[in-house]
Amino acid sequence: RTGHAASADEVARRLEQRIAAVRRAVASRTRPRVLLVFGRETGSLRNVYASGGRGFLHDMLTAAGGANVFADVGQESVQATIELVLARAPDVILELHERPDWTAADTAAAQAAWGRLAAVPAVKAGRVQVLAGEGLVVPGPRVATAVERIAAALHPGARP
Repeated sequence: RTGHAASADEVARRLEQRIAAVRRAVASRTRPRVLLVFGRETGSLRNVYASGGRGFLHDMLTAAGGANVFADVGQESVQATIELVLARAPDVILELHERPDWTAADTAAAQAAWGRLAAVPAVKAGRVQVLAGEGLVVPGPRVATAVERIAAALHPGARP
């Protein structure tokens, strides 16, 4: 519509190549069971919103080498209670934040909140990870960067 079909196709091709490179880099690795959180009440474990088995967040997690603990839920998001998190027993809790002013103290506070669930394998193993920055929870041209960052969090050392 804007007369830039060729350049748009090239951008899309490069994004797809980057995501394919991540898939190859993590293909032989064990897929950890991941609770992918994109929202919750600050300082608590109330109103936890996690990726369900549909949508771009689920697709990014899968491309990055993770197994979504809610892959069986046929919707984009799940409001997860503490009981549900305990029952799904994720190996990794990955929390995404879009705020550009996110700090190390914010990360520590987010991780501390999950510490209340000591019975969850991710908490026991110290695998509560926080990724912050623009483009993590919005579909668009930064999705390849988000997939790369998620893969690095799940599979340290795997490089596309």
